[in-house]
Amino acid sequence: MNPIGLLIHGPEVIDEGEAEETIETLKGAGFKVEAALGGITGKTAVIDAGMRHVIDISKDLKPSEVMEDFLKRGVDFILLVNHAKTEESGFIFGEGVLRNFIDRVGAKDNLSFVQLEYSSRIIIRWLLKPEPMHETIYRKVTGVFRGFEARKPPELKSRYKKDTHSNLVYREIRGVHPDEKIVVDGVVIGMSSRENKDNRITLVAKEGKVVKIIGGTLIKHNLEKLPPLDLEKEMIKTASVIRRTKPKKIGTDEVSRKGKGKKKACFFYTVEHLFPKLEAMYTEDADIAVAVTIGDDTTSIAGDILKRFGIRMIGITDGDADGLIAGIESGALWEYEKFLPPDSVIIRLKPESDDIIGKKVKEEIFRGGEEIELDGDVEKQFEDLKQRILDLAEEDIIGVLSSTTAKDEVV
Repeated sequence: MNPIGLLIHGPEVIDEGEAEETIETLKGAGFKVEAALGGITGKTAVIDAGMRHVIDISKDLKPSEVMEDFLKRGVDFILLVNHAKTEESGFIFGEGVLRNFIDRVGAKDNLSFVQLEYSSRIIIRWLLKPEPMHETIYRKVTGVFRGFEARKPPELKSRYKKDTHSNLVYREIRGVHPDEKIVVDGVVIGMSSRENKDNRITLVAKEGKVVKIIGGTLIKHNLEKLPPLDLEKEMIKTASVIRRTKPKKIGTDEVSRKGKGKKKACFFYTVEHLFPKLEAMYTEDADIAVAVTIGDDTTSIAGDILKRFGIRMIGITDGDADGLIAGIESGALWEYEKFLPPDSVIIRLKPESDDIIGKKVKEEIFRGGEEIELDGDVEKQFEDLKQRILDLAEEDIIGVLSSTTAKDEVV
């Protein structure tokens, strides 16, 4: 029998011990299990729980892409393990994952897809491969998860429309609560309206750019951080914070190998590609010694990740945090102290300056790319890099926070 493919999503099922419970329950029932994380928001939770060698976080794949990866490897019974905000959100998420998979692969008769939704402890039978063995597996799964109620899924419907006359495209997002952030590729592009009573918004785009949010407000300057979007296929998230649960402990994972001589600095506008860079250190001949991050949310989220890997950070912020991570409330510089890796620094600039300085840093220091090699003593290279950034930003700096002083130093 092929193993069951566990598609783990989000930090909640990991922080609450539900992913571990699922794995142990299935193994106790005699199943072989392969577990992989879909999306990036649960990766730090996997590290915190010490489950990196149980749940694969090495790939930077969306949930529907994890399904495709499982199928390519012959794993055709896939169990989505999720803990949504509400039961409705759970149904919406499962539907979205399956629809994205079908839109890209189209092979819905080649696999079984069942959702174990911990928010309301239900099992959703989205697809079942027409084979007796898969029916047997499904019955056995529902039997060992006796506290879960089997529920029928709704009919799959497209939430995407295109107006050929205006060239506008529309994407409806359901299960949205009032005052939630709307996130695309790690970038907060807007907020749902406080008066939003029907729990849905509609994104409107033209030529790959979001131009309006029906039922919400667009944050226009954040859109500059995104490449052209395919609104039909984008995985769009809505949340107050990206991690609603708290870990029992903060884990560490020292990826960096002391024997490697080459070191490099990496540049990040978003955290979407941070983990692939970290994973690449296993096979590449150079370690990341410094991460330079641009933007308040990127800096706080990246810092929360990087401190688990013992990697220094130089963060460039201007105080306009969208509050995606718990602990950033007013955006005051001192709030970032808890997200600072050892021997790191955050530079606070005048409002609306971080993107401008970020472009200068990328062009003048990183030569238009995202990596530079650090020659010689890393400590000296870090200080030189920091000083070059301070020189570029000199006229806009209003404060610096260093993890070595752990206090706000007004410049």
